[in-house]
Amino acid sequence: MKSVLLAYAVACADGHGAMTHPRPRNAYSIPSAGGSQGSDLSCYGDACYWYQVGCMIGCKTCQADLAHKGCGGELCCTAEEGLMEPTNNGPEFRTWDPYGESYAPDQHKYNPWRAPGKAPVNDPCGLASGGTNPNSYAAVPAGYVGGAKASEVLPETESTLWQAGATASVGWALAAQHSGGYSYRLCPKDSALSEECFKSNALTFTGNSTIHWNDDSQADSDIVPRTYVAPDGGQWRTNPVPACMSGKEHWAHQGRATADCKYGTMFEPTFEDFHQGYLRPSNTGKNRWSVMDEVNVPNKPGKYVLGWRWDCEEADQVWTSCADIDIVDGAVPTPEQPSHDVDGTCPHFRVGVSNCKTQGCMTRDATGNCLECCESCWWMFNTFGNTCSGTKTEGMEGMEGMVV
Repeated sequence: MKSVLLAYAVACADGHGAMTHPRPRNAYSIPSAGGSQGSDLSCYGDACYWYQVGCMIGCKTCQADLAHKGCGGELCCTAEEGLMEPTNNGPEFRTWDPYGESYAPDQHKYNPWRAPGKAPVNDPCGLASGGTNPNSYAAVPAGYVGGAKASEVLPETESTLWQAGATASVGWALAAQHSGGYSYRLCPKDSALSEECFKSNALTFTGNSTIHWNDDSQADSDIVPRTYVAPDGGQWRTNPVPACMSGKEHWAHQGRATADCKYGTMFEPTFEDFHQGYLRPSNTGKNRWSVMDEVNVPNKPGKYVLGWRWDCEEADQVWTSCADIDIVDGAVPTPEQPSHDVDGTCPHFRVGVSNCKTQGCMTRDATGNCLECCESCWWMFNTFGNTCSGTKTEGMEGMEGMVV
């Protein structure tokens, strides 16, 4: 069974994302260690650096040790220790190689999205940096240490009001791709913030999903969602943004080529206004939109913690965020949109001409460290100084196998 994951062992695990609506407890590290800037809310206040690595379906715990690269390219546990067979097997809800056409169709077989909700988490609100022993490429939320449990160390924030028995808007944003799907859950504040508590109060979806542009630069766009109902009745929705094909293979079933995915995508998206397998513009890692959903609010007033959970398919990772919610009787005001800074610009940078490494930094912090790169340049966090590069792999030498 160990050979199933050999092809995966050397991959960089760099998927990131966070809840954006309402703003979670995880998003208040300011100044942040490496958070997103402007109207990109996907990592605002270091929100996307709360997650866990080394999580496979059926295992009792995540091997959240970044020095070991999670599970180190091996299975995280044995069948005797609980490893289970996937329940999400049909192409309708798969997000990576949905029809099993790759040269190694089972390489992600035991990752969280193959049985949504069945992979463990070491903390339902996330671990700082994904686990202990972070390397220089693994950002640690400012003010915390790697492996700190969000449910224990993050303070409560001002609650968002939801009307009992009505519907409420929730949203999340993708900062880097690892496919899979997501769910929203509640846990009463007078209960221990455990995964069991959140699982027992899973929320259901209603209506379509929406792409919402945080900078209001474009109108909202409806997405026909794919809602997966797990064997335990919990509802999940697939990440609507497909991953790019690598170009090493061509499958009979894949999405069309796009500006950012010249070899095509893992599946055909259900929205037409733009197609991309990673982010836009031009794969620079900026994401100024959120995936919005409406959820049904329980008809039970009280104080709650809202949990968002993203189970990845391309990695043994689970991403989580938590926010404060008060459910009340009677009408409530429309929640204000999360605030953000003005987006930066690069007036003197010429795409394809200027040098990303020396001229590609858009914004810097008070110490001169780069926080955001210009269009067509890749931003890479490093504790010794963030960098911009002209390609995804340029400047990443020596990172093979690192969990970032």
